[in-house]
Amino acid sequence: MIKRTLIAMAVVVLLATVTHAAWVEDPFTSYNLGYPNGGDYTALKVDGKDNFNMDFRWPYEISISYKPLVVCTIPVKMQVGMYVQIDKCKDKKILLVQKSCGDLVIDADKYPCYQGCVDLNVRSNFEVKMGAVFHQSGDILDEGNVSAYYDGGDVVAGDGDYHTVTLCLKAWSAKIYKAQPGDEVSVGSVDVTVKPNI
Repeated sequence: MIKRTLIAMAVVVLLATVTHAAWVEDPFTSYNLGYPNGGDYTALKVDGKDNFNMDFRWPYEISISYKPLVVCTIPVKMQVGMYVQIDKCKDKKILLVQKSCGDLVIDADKYPCYQGCVDLNVRSNFEVKMGAVFHQSGDILDEGNVSAYYDGGDVVAGDGDYHTVTLCLKAWSAKIYKAQPGDEVSVGSVDVTVKPNI
């Protein structure tokens, strides 16, 4: 009786061992994947290899992502024009005030003499030669009796940064008797000009 019992227990242990071994050795059989009618598991191959050293869980999903590889580098270029900007130009003005003609190196017989200046912040992508042209308005100043110049230099570096230049006007033989008194009587305008410094 004891002998029969031991044999039966051995058979049960053997069956349990065989069942466990079948799952470990071939976990991708059709039966284990939920296909009771059988089938081939080759559709699970990754990159054409029978390598299943991957961490599959039940249920599982296989996700493959591809790393992009650089095969060609193409330079990108653009056409860039010449650029000049005067910061807040519309807010600028020149106020002429009376000066000694001698201080302005103008003959005394051309009295009365006037001078006024304004700072301009200029930036450019090329080296700029600044200029200026005065246009009279009314009869107080004649264009021939006004000189526009830059005090301290008229060339701006083309490095793209703002640089300050000082635009000045000096006038002589002003016909102040043709104007009503005032602190800011309009007598004309000045065009700021630029060109490459070559």
